[in-house]
Amino acid sequence: MNLNVYREVKSWKKPLHFTQTNLAKTYLKLIPKIQVIAIAGSVGKTLTQNAISSVLSQKYSAVVGEENLDPTFRIPQTILKAKPWDKYLILEYGVEHPHDMDHYLKIAKPKIGVMTVLSAEHTKYFGDMDGVIKEESKLVYALPKSGYAILNADDPFSSILASKTKATIVWYGQKAKKGIKISHYKQNMFGAKFRMHYGGQIASVHWKIIGKHQLLSVYAASTVGIICGLTLKQIAKGLSQVKVPSHRLSAKTTDHINILDDTYNSSPKAAIESIATLNELGKGKKKIAVLGEMKDLGDLSETSHQEVGEKLAKSKINFLITLGSVAGIISKSAKKAGFKGEILNIKSTKEAIRKLKTISNKKTLVLIKGSRHAHMERIVYGLLHKSTEVNCYHCGKLK
Repeated sequence: MNLNVYREVKSWKKPLHFTQTNLAKTYLKLIPKIQVIAIAGSVGKTLTQNAISSVLSQKYSAVVGEENLDPTFRIPQTILKAKPWDKYLILEYGVEHPHDMDHYLKIAKPKIGVMTVLSAEHTKYFGDMDGVIKEESKLVYALPKSGYAILNADDPFSSILASKTKATIVWYGQKAKKGIKISHYKQNMFGAKFRMHYGGQIASVHWKIIGKHQLLSVYAASTVGIICGLTLKQIAKGLSQVKVPSHRLSAKTTDHINILDDTYNSSPKAAIESIATLNELGKGKKKIAVLGEMKDLGDLSETSHQEVGEKLAKSKINFLITLGSVAGIISKSAKKAGFKGEILNIKSTKEAIRKLKTISNKKTLVLIKGSRHAHMERIVYGLLHKSTEVNCYHCGKLK
């Protein structure tokens, strides 16, 4: 077992987690009828996990883990929640270091593997995209011949994954030749509506999630639903019941401000997609992007932050606020690329809150995004409450 996965765990807690993991591994052998569905990829894993769970629950008993908990701990806990009569066990295999995937696969070997999108993530540890692909591809390589590899036809890296599996490959997404198709997509601050098409059938979905890029989870969950024998109506009903994952591009509106809270984590691809959503939903409003550092990018950090700035410069955002010296690279890059709005780089979340309260109102839409270590959630809470002294949802301490 890879003990390095407990590197950030306090010494006195390690035996507890080690024991729990071994117990979960043994327990899973005692309930062999349950089928494991694993979700991996650089972005969109939690929403895809929730969507798959909601879809399959329309017909079967499915077990899924809690949000905002590291997979190292969530996977064993979720396994131990399972009952002998449950049909599916849905697990998120999120990797941050080399050999993380090996650790997860030794605990639970899936029959169905879902890959979202591959992009630059944790390159401080993986080195580059080749390192990311090498680690993520272990999931599809481990799938049995009788299993299914659910791959994203819109992701150019999926062709590499397809060459590494002996399982049946099922493609999903806009470019997939077969499978679910989506039309008549419309979104607002409260979610989206669209139609699904499959095999001559049509079903309408009231999706509580914003961001057109998040349809990735719809395609993936629907594909799993089809494989598992659900009707299109059952799939549509399940998708309509999916809850918005906390701090992941969730809208918060009050009588004085509109916020897109995307503070759980960040990566170059996710940041660019969130900025696109701000542009679309902010039509007719003053648009403000508040961006923090994207952590664990290693040697790719500077170029990745520059890329976000260059993309942002082409948008119609009115005001850009970056937090800290590293995120300041985004500001510098946006300015160099011809960004026409106002730019401000600041040092603290308190300063951001004070500034935002002077420049925002009900006709303003504010996107707040950054990696967990940037604690951008403090800005969200500060804007929703009178005080700038707010609790960090990661550590619970007053900041």
